[in-house]
Amino acid sequence: MAAVYSGISLKLKSKTTSWEDKLKLAHFAWISHQCVLPNKEQVLLDWARQSLVAFYKKKLELKEDIVERLWIYIDNILHSRKLQNLLKNGKTINLQISLLKIINERMAEFALLGSQRSICVVLSCCQGILSTPALAVIYTARQELTVDLLSQLCWLACRQPGAVTPQLFEVLHLTLGLYLSIQWQQVNPRRTFGEVTTHLLQPCLVLRHLLLAGTWTQAGQGLLRPALGRDIRSQIEAVLRGGAFQAELLPSYKEELLDQQQGDTKMGAMKNLLAPLGTVMARLVDAGYCEPSLQAAVVANSVALLYKLFVDSYLKEGNQLLCFKVLPPLFGCLRISHLREEQLQALSASDWTVELLALEQLLNSVASSTIYNIATDRIRHGETQFRFYRRLAEMLLNHPQAPVPAWFRCLKVLLSLNHLILEPDLDDLLASAWIDAEVAELRTQKAQEALIGTLFQTFAKLRQVPRLFGEVLGVICRPAAEALRLPVLSAGPAAVLRECLLDLPPSQVLDAWALILESFQSLVLPDLQGDMDMALKSLSLSSLLHCVMVHARSLDGDSPLPVVRRTRRTMDETLRGLVKPLLDLLCKPQPSVPEPWRQRVGDSALLLAHTWAQVDTVLGLSCDPYRSEPGALAGTAPEPSSLPLLLPGVEARQWKEIEEFAAQSDSLGRYCLEQLYLQRMKNTLLQASVQSEEALLALRRDAAYILGSGRASLTRGTTASWDGQVGTVSALTYPVAHWHLVVSNLTILASYLCPDDLRYLANILLRTLPTSKAQEGPAEEEPDITLEEISKAVLHSPLLPEMQSLHSALLLRVTASCAGILCAGAQGGPALLRQQLPWLFEGDYAVVAHGESRFPKVGSEGVEPRGEIAQNLLSLARGDSPVQLEGEQLESILRLLEVLSALQLDSLPPPCHVHCVLLLLSLAGTVLGSSCSPSLTLRFLMTCYRLLGYLQRGKSAQSVLRVMYVSDIFEITLTSLFKASRRFLVDVDDPSWLEFLQVVGTFLEQPLQVLLQRKLSPELNFGKILAFLSSSQLRPEAAPGTRSEDQTPLGQQLLLVSLTKLCQVLGPLVKEQKQHEALEAPRELLQAAVVQAGAVLQLCAARGARGRRLPPPVLSSVASLLEADVALCSGHGGTDHVLLPRAALYQAVYSQILSELPALAGDTPSLQAAVQFLTLFFLAPELHPQKESVFTSVFQSVRKVLAGLHFRRYHTMTWEKPSLPGVRFRRLPSLHLSCDSGSGS
Repeated sequence: MAAVYSGISLKLKSKTTSWEDKLKLAHFAWISHQCVLPNKEQVLLDWARQSLVAFYKKKLELKEDIVERLWIYIDNILHSRKLQNLLKNGKTINLQISLLKIINERMAEFALLGSQRSICVVLSCCQGILSTPALAVIYTARQELTVDLLSQLCWLACRQPGAVTPQLFEVLHLTLGLYLSIQWQQVNPRRTFGEVTTHLLQPCLVLRHLLLAGTWTQAGQGLLRPALGRDIRSQIEAVLRGGAFQAELLPSYKEELLDQQQGDTKMGAMKNLLAPLGTVMARLVDAGYCEPSLQAAVVANSVALLYKLFVDSYLKEGNQLLCFKVLPPLFGCLRISHLREEQLQALSASDWTVELLALEQLLNSVASSTIYNIATDRIRHGETQFRFYRRLAEMLLNHPQAPVPAWFRCLKVLLSLNHLILEPDLDDLLASAWIDAEVAELRTQKAQEALIGTLFQTFAKLRQVPRLFGEVLGVICRPAAEALRLPVLSAGPAAVLRECLLDLPPSQVLDAWALILESFQSLVLPDLQGDMDMALKSLSLSSLLHCVMVHARSLDGDSPLPVVRRTRRTMDETLRGLVKPLLDLLCKPQPSVPEPWRQRVGDSALLLAHTWAQVDTVLGLSCDPYRSEPGALAGTAPEPSSLPLLLPGVEARQWKEIEEFAAQSDSLGRYCLEQLYLQRMKNTLLQASVQSEEALLALRRDAAYILGSGRASLTRGTTASWDGQVGTVSALTYPVAHWHLVVSNLTILASYLCPDDLRYLANILLRTLPTSKAQEGPAEEEPDITLEEISKAVLHSPLLPEMQSLHSALLLRVTASCAGILCAGAQGGPALLRQQLPWLFEGDYAVVAHGESRFPKVGSEGVEPRGEIAQNLLSLARGDSPVQLEGEQLESILRLLEVLSALQLDSLPPPCHVHCVLLLLSLAGTVLGSSCSPSLTLRFLMTCYRLLGYLQRGKSAQSVLRVMYVSDIFEITLTSLFKASRRFLVDVDDPSWLEFLQVVGTFLEQPLQVLLQRKLSPELNFGKILAFLSSSQLRPEAAPGTRSEDQTPLGQQLLLVSLTKLCQVLGPLVKEQKQHEALEAPRELLQAAVVQAGAVLQLCAARGARGRRLPPPVLSSVASLLEADVALCSGHGGTDHVLLPRAALYQAVYSQILSELPALAGDTPSLQAAVQFLTLFFLAPELHPQKESVFTSVFQSVRKVLAGLHFRRYHTMTWEKPSLPGVRFRRLPSLHLSCDSGSGS
């Protein structure tokens, strides 16, 4: 056979053999062990290679599919296990240079023409060569082939991004790694520099830019794993650093940049390399290697990288100037460095962003190193660096780009390098970066805030903050289009200024205060009359002065007396020389001035008046010497019998005019007037005569004015958000600011509001609560204030229950809204509903302000007897409801119940408590329409009974038992639940259903416990409950094909839970029978309950035995039933006949639990119930099987549970690995756990 197959070589070379047959023969020869050829592997590989070389050199004509199959044949050989074994065993396989050249030529063809035919298989061949060290050695020997391959692969990825396959990046990764190993071994730095700059610099920089831009990692593509992309970028940077910035090139860079002659005579190899930086820059800016729009981005993205690589390579002591000298030429590559004025203005915002990001990275490299030393630059280098940074600053300020965050960050870095760089243009900096800047996006606001913060910190360290304020005032007061300016102190700058003021000494604060005051009085106030521009400037200065006065550190008793006296004088001058003239100007009759002018002047005057009053109060409380200092108008203590004024020296008649003016529009002035009234309330409360009738009337008037001032605008509402700064209050944000003011001071206002105002507050609070998660807004956004967020904060505030009047008003509003929805769903008109559910129409069950109850008194003298209320609710539960709710109405009630859940209901007064219970029972028994889904119905009922359970734990829980018996509550609840269970299309072991059962069981148990604790006719109530449950139990004599509502699987579980709770309450009572003389027959009651529970339990357990686990309610119930049976038997001193009929049930449950126990390890409630049953079963020896030991069986099952938990924990720790594409984890050996008694697990 060997002789037959040995002719294959001749057939492969024969011209008469078809190419189809040749490929089949070649494939057979490779895989067959019977084919004997000398050096067979090399022969077959050479045949395929020669065929492809002949085809591509036009010496042989082949069809495209034959060419592709030849590539596939070579690829199969290169990736075959057979070849790998041969190479491992030391056999040599030679790859000819011609094969590598045609691979490189194909890559160039793919890159230029975009042809995708055979690209995958050629890449696979290349990957097979590079991933096999014995084959890749040919690339190592022929470095120029590696460089060419790397260049072509990069161009292929860059020029044909749509044709890129994931395999390309794998090959690129291998090629870069191979070239790096060659580069590290290269001893000729000139050759390496030439290879990198000539062949690799451009494609590598373009590829790196595209990788950073996420071209292949965006959603929906997934062509490149992020980790592989990072690795390729790191390899590119290593290639560039190893080629363009070698240590051997340092003398050449010095000669080029510092005009230093090379002193090393041994650098002969480098003598012709005179301008390495120029070479690199020429290749970088060379036109034509990519599209102009892409090239601009590539250049901008690359200059920072090249500078960083240069600094990392050459920065050491003495080379700081050299590292700086590279900066101007690289910056010169950016368009913003050389474009003419009109060209710069033509750049788009995206172009500026790219260029400024590059400049920011360049400056950050300077700042993070020791390149710039102020003294060294000035003394040794004639401020070379300083002049360059000044030119950068001038360029940035001459072309402000406030929408671009990088613009602010560049200025911040320049400021951190040396404040003198920006100080000559400080006014332009303040104007373009702060006062006149239009900043909208959050990222830009953060960058602006950081720049302003650095500016204030720098001048604070220099102790020149007053000078900075002087520049700010100069910018504000110089002629400008004030109407186009944004508020001076938005949230970001205001926060920065507050932080700075807290750290300033009082003298500097007073200097800044005096500067603002002087500028206001000298530049604005004289020309304010009728001038709209000046009115806007006055508002800006008022906001600035407000920030300085309010947020500076307050004086105290230890403050130096000269500082206190100067503060006293400045306060007097502010009031006498600024606040009063502004108020007088506002009140002066001026029919010819425009209304916007009056509004701005009013805003300015009232803002300063409120600020002055607030600061005067704080200083008077914290600094005793301040009050003792004489003042012209300020600081004069009022008479002991008089009430505080809004502002000293301003008559009441004048305030009336101001109030009329402020009421005309939603403005900052109205908000500040509310603040003034609030400040007067605080001052009144600080006086000793606060209990006087005059003071109480004044407090109520002021509280009513504050609330009434914004009533109309708050009723209209707004979707706007407010940043919390006084200076940004406008007609749009006034409702939010007003609501924030009211809510922030509710602890003061609530005590002095009339009932109508409290009802209004509750109505607004309920109306402005967020109705959905989407309305609350994402957490990561900037936390601006909205009406919804304020109301939500009030609802969840721990202070709300302390404000009883408002809490009651809100509770009344919620319950009234629920009752309103019920009335809207009435089928027979309101008359029938009023007759059946009269409590829905009780308007004020508690007068919210004064606590006078108008709800019918409950008790023996109640208006409605117990039986009537219970019968009405029971009729409702049985389905005779005059109300039917649809899906939308049910959703609305659920939202109201969520509000009710947020209120603390455990300390309600009895009328409110009873009203809530009756309302919730009415809701739970309401008929629901067909549009209400089962899941919505279950969620609704769960919410109702969870709230009822919460109310039962309240301090007024017993008040409900004055209008209904416990047995009535039991019957009403279960009747409505049995009826509703038909709508629940859920399985008996559905988690939501099990949670609902737990909620219902908790609610039913609480009144039973109260019944025993309070001794409220327990025998009568327990008897009624048992009679009702007995009538609800499944009867054997029921007609075939018919069953009551509680006979459904869900109804049976409800009945079982009810009987279980009854047994759990009566069981301990039987054990302590002598301590409860009032209960005459506890044993008979418990025995009846146990008999009924046993019958229902057998039904539920039978359902669980049909190939399914025992439901969790059955597990918990059987344990309680067994405990009750044991309690019944213990009274007779031994085994009782009552226990025997259920012995088979307990033994069957015991056997099933033993088999299911390991599977219950992940279900904590079921596991606990099962263990409790096993514990009780173990303590009842009369139930133990005769043929086995209960102790041994239980012990073995528990050990299996523990072993399963241990295995699950071990398994989770072993296999929960990060999901990394392309990474395979080795399977660990199986874990064997022994359960024999000898093992010590």
